[in-house]
Amino acid sequence: MSGKNRLPVFPTRMTLQIMKNKLAGATKGHSLLKKKSDALSIRFRAILGKILEAKESMGGQMKTAQFSMVEARFAAGDFKQVVLEKARTATIKVRTNTDNVAGVTIPNLSSTQRQAKTATCSVLQRVVLH
Repeated sequence: MSGKNRLPVFPTRMTLQIMKNKLAGATKGHSLLKKKSDALSIRFRAILGKILEAKESMGGQMKTAQFSMVEARFAAGDFKQVVLEKARTATIKVRTNTDNVAGVTIPNLSSTQRQAKTATCSVLQRVVLH
């Protein structure tokens, strides 16, 4: 076995104590990094599960929405400009926060939905029904 990976130290009690402290620090650092990695991977899997669940539910919803849109266009013609004129503010807003997971800041997005005014809904309903 060659001595390429060994540190050049003198065999004294002081050097032994220094090496023991270095080993203890390296072991503690390694365990902290392992805990950090585990916490981040758990968080990643949770986020990935939410994304997968959202994708699966979106398939049926998109199919229903597309069918409803085709029905509305067939019944009312092109009503895109009327809807765009009546929509003044967004009903869904996205807020950003940050979470701290094991010392790593992770962006957290959340959506809030305001109640739509009845006038906007009635205009859309009038357009679709006529």
